[in-house]
Order: sequence, then structure tokens, then C-alpha cells
Amino acid sequence: MFKQSLLPGFPEGAHKIGGALSILEKDNSVTYFVGGDNYYSHPIGDNQSRRFALASLMENGHVRACDLEKPPLLIPHRTLMNWIAQLREDGPASFYRVPDRAKPPVMTAEKNAECAQLLADGIRPSEIARRANIKESTLRKALQRKAIPLLPEDSDDKEKKSPSAPKRIAVALMQKPPAE
Repeated sequence: MFKQSLLPGFPEGAHKIGGALSILEKDNSVTYFVGGDNYYSHPIGDNQSRRFALASLMENGHVRACDLEKPPLLIPHRTLMNWIAQLREDGPASFYRVPDRAKPPVMTAEKNAECAQLLADGIRPSEIARRANIKESTLRKALQRKAIPLLPEDSDDKEKKSPSAPKRIAVALMQKPPAE
């Protein structure tokens, strides 16, 4: 009489995680098996689907967070809890949302050149921010990271300016205050 071979609890080459979950990466695809059943599949490198699959596996009780924290996945516990909270509060679609587009930068090359010219003319940074239609804090940050080039002063204007010229104030703003 022939012996019937038993099917393994998970496919060959899969990583066993916890008591019931196994993950197989094969043919440019990641497949999650619960016992011997195919639970979810997605292409390798699809991080949104990976986060959703692991969150739904935890939410449905197929795997515990402490199992995913161990090798080979090594996912931090807090990250896993955030994924579960996201799934509970916002649903599966929240894992696949396209992020909002970033706003265009305020300090463009033209704006930097405009501010540099006003600074070379001896105008105070607060007045430069008002004239350039930007926030004063934005100008201060640009000065600190040296995004605004310091232009040389005109020789005939030097006599008109006092030693405490606004340009020197702007240069002082670029330097960080001493740590206390």
C-alpha cells in the first residue's frame, strides 16, 4: 500500500513567523500564507501592500506583533501598533493614499537674489521680509543656512552707513546664539 505524503504546513522556501504565518518571496512576488492557505500577495517592493498585509494579519489574530519584531522582519513594536491603529481608524484605503504634493519653496533663486540686493543696500531684515513678501522667520532661516549670498557694498554708500549697519545685523542673525 502506498503512503500518502503529507503536504507541509507552509511552502518550501518560506519564512515561518509565529505559529501560523509564513512568508514566501518568489517570482518577484511576496505571498503570505496562513497555515497552507494563500492569504495575500503583492509585488516585491510594494511597501504599502506590505504594511497593509501585516496590519490585517495582526488585526485578524493570525500573527502577534512580538512575532514580527523578531528576525527576519525586525519591525519595531511601535511601528506595528501605528499600522494597526491606522487600519482601525482609517481603513484599508489609508495604506494606499497618494501623499499630498509638497508646496513649492518660498525662497527661490530669484527671491534669494532680491533679498541679497536689499541686504546689500543696507535695509534691515524685517523690512526686507516685508518688501519681498515673505515671513521674517523664513528670511532668518535662509540667512542662517547661508542661502542668501552677501553682496559687496557700494563704495560711495559706505560713508553714509554707520558701523551698526543693518547688513551687520543680518550677519549676526546668521550666527547661532551661544548654548546655555
